[in-house]
Amino acid sequence: MTTPPPVPAHLLDRPLAGGLVVPWITPVSTDGVFLFGNLAELSQHRCLHEQRCQICGRPLPDEAVLFARPADLRLRCTSEPATCPPCAAYSARACPMLSGARSTYRTATHPALAGTPTSRQQRLRQGAPAERWFAVHVQQYDVIGHPARPETLAASWQRIPPLRIEAVPVTASR
Repeated sequence: MTTPPPVPAHLLDRPLAGGLVVPWITPVSTDGVFLFGNLAELSQHRCLHEQRCQICGRPLPDEAVLFARPADLRLRCTSEPATCPPCAAYSARACPMLSGARSTYRTATHPALAGTPTSRQQRLRQGAPAERWFAVHVQQYDVIGHPARPETLAASWQRIPPLRIEAVPVTASR
C-alpha cells in the first residue's frame, strides 16, 4: 500500500479516511462510512449549478478542471463536477483511480450500499479495467442532461471550448 500524499493546507478542514481527504461530494452511509467513488446527487447538483469544487466545496476560480474518461471526451461532458486547480493537483495524486493505483473498478457495489439498486453504467464498470483519465481545463461549462444518461446532470464543454485537455499522469504503479 502506498503512503497517501500530504493533505494541502486548504483541505485541512475536510474529514479524512485512510489518510485521504473525503471530497465534499462524497456521500456518507447511515452508519458513517464514506462511499468513495459515488456521488451524492444533491451535492453533485450544487457543485454543477453553483460552480463549486467537488473536493473542497468552495466556489470555483476562473479556471477549473473537469476529470474525464475517453467516453466523456467523445461526448464533451462528464457527470463529475469540476475541481479547483489545487484540488485537481491533490486528486491526481491521491485518488486511486486518477493516480493509477487501482487497475480495475470495484467488482461489486460498495458493501454499505448492499441491496441498493445500481445504474447500468455502474454494473458495466464492475471489475472492468481502469480507464485513462484526462484533465479538461475550462473557464466555463454548461450544465446539461448527460447524453447517455439524460436523468444524470453533466458539465459540458460542447459549446465552450476548453483551455486545454491533458492526460492525467499515472503516478502509481498498477
